[in-house]
Amino acid sequence: MNQFTLLLGLLIVAASGSVYGQQAPCSGPEFRQFDFWVGEWDVYHSTADTIVGYNHIKNILNGCVIEENWTGGSGFLGKSFNTYNPVDSTWNQVWVDAGGSNYHFKGGFTDGRMLLKGETISRQNGQKVLFEMSYTPDPDAHTVRQVWKASRDEGASWNTIFDGVYKKRPTVDGGR
Repeated sequence: MNQFTLLLGLLIVAASGSVYGQQAPCSGPEFRQFDFWVGEWDVYHSTADTIVGYNHIKNILNGCVIEENWTGGSGFLGKSFNTYNPVDSTWNQVWVDAGGSNYHFKGGFTDGRMLLKGETISRQNGQKVLFEMSYTPDPDAHTVRQVWKASRDEGASWNTIFDGVYKKRPTVDGGR
């Protein structure tokens, strides 16, 4: 019995030592590149002082996933899940919404902004549609600008389908 207890104790010590020596998952700086988007936001049309929706964005699953919870001004609901993939050094976003849409985007943080690209097949006409979405933070103004563009001609021309400015919602104490 004493040998069993000693062996069990040694195994526990050895196992705990290897756990403490490892870096926590999702703790590298690249996993924090999109954290500028985390928060409670009022979302405005970029050229008007009109609120188009609200977004609650938070880190979940030990900081390994950024979850977006969108509520449009008309009550339309959507979610996205955003993760960094260290295997190919890309950010990946899956968007789903109450209208049955789902989109997959892939990209990364470059030139001071998050740039994600994707494609889908239009449900209306079966045509391929390319997407490009950028998120540009302005830390001084406590804002993020999101521009979502679509191309139906393999990228020869682009149409902006969403251009919004996220403004941090004031905290209870009035700060930001």
